[in-house]
Amino acid sequence: MVVGYWRLAGITSGLACAAGALQAQLLVRAALGARHTSTLVHDSIITPFVLRPALAPALAVTAATPLDERWTAQVTLDFSTSTLERHDADGTTTGLGRVSTLAFTVGLRRPLGAGFAAGAGVGGLKYLPAGETGIFRSGAGGVLGLAGAVVSYAPPRVGGRWQLGIEARYDVHRFITPALRSEGFTSARTVHRIALALRAGRGGAAGAAGAAGAAP
Repeated sequence: MVVGYWRLAGITSGLACAAGALQAQLLVRAALGARHTSTLVHDSIITPFVLRPALAPALAVTAATPLDERWTAQVTLDFSTSTLERHDADGTTTGLGRVSTLAFTVGLRRPLGAGFAAGAGVGGLKYLPAGETGIFRSGAGGVLGLAGAVVSYAPPRVGGRWQLGIEARYDVHRFITPALRSEGFTSARTVHRIALALRAGRGGAAGAAGAAGAAP
């Protein structure tokens, strides 16, 4: 019984230490800003027109853990939503319903010095239209491959465990839907997205120490 007790105590202590170390290393950041998306569809039936999302609010949540003194591994969940707009050659704009996007990326980040940091990642993006109409009348299709980069700036911490900063995000993917294929579009269109956001981050004791120099 005594041996079993001490064995259980040892296992419990080890798990507690591991959980504490994980919490100390985990960095969590949230960024809220605005995103511009380039043209999704460009066509000419009678007159030329383009389809693209309006300027959209964008929310990104990132969880990261340091790999060494310079590199940090991170995963990011990114969501934005706006109206899909048709822009005609005569300057008129027509709303075509709401469309949202949800993206998941994994990547690496490293500090550049003076509070700046840069990172890159790859993942997938899913379009979530409010209804199956127009270019989404046969659904949005599957998950699209995504590649992106981020540059951020965070001033030195004033105190506490929260750190504020700003960041610019860029990503690129290829867009096409089943409805577009049925209309004769044979290749996907390259779509670029740029977001500017304010960011707040928080980490454990170890993360706070590393963040001061690495600006996560």
